Amino acid sequence: MTEISTQNPVEQIRSAGVTAAATLGILGGFSALLVWGWFFLSTVNLPADSHGNHSYQAHPVSFFTFALIPPLLIALSIRTSIGLFQLKPWARRSALLWAAFALLFSSLVIAFRPYETFAIREEYVSSLESLKQLLAVSFVIFTFPVGAWCLLYFTRKRVIAQFDRALQKDPTESLNS
Repeated sequence: MTEISTQNPVEQIRSAGVTAAATLGILGGFSALLVWGWFFLSTVNLPADSHGNHSYQAHPVSFFTFALIPPLLIALSIRTSIGLFQLKPWARRSALLWAAFALLFSSLVIAFRPYETFAIREEYVSSLESLKQLLAVSFVIFTFPVGAWCLLYFTRKRVIAQFDRALQKDPTESLNS
């Protein structure tokens, strides 16, 4: 007969939802980094204009902003996802903030471009407009449900209790929060 020892219980039990959110965040972050890198390289490799200036020479502030802000935001999202794996309370609050922004932005796309987002007949628009419509619909289809799910999930009492238990196990975390 075997006995299960109760002296060394598992320190932190992470629910499947938190694990799924953290995994989705990491995969989404690396995917966004890949897409941003492709756009960034495409921008850098644009031919020079009639004056011989490349895009980064003609518009240095815009280029600098495009070069720094997206990777910084992507790095923050990946760090938040790693914090979710570790059940850090700040990561739950950060995930709620990311979810609120995602829900806000997807709602704004729906509110300000309702017809253009979902239904434009191809004979009325160029291929560039069709690409913009595809990107807008993809953004809404991905961010709206994920943002709503995260807002609902990370405000549940059982999920909050998971992060609180992790905080009680790690007394140095209260100094960092």
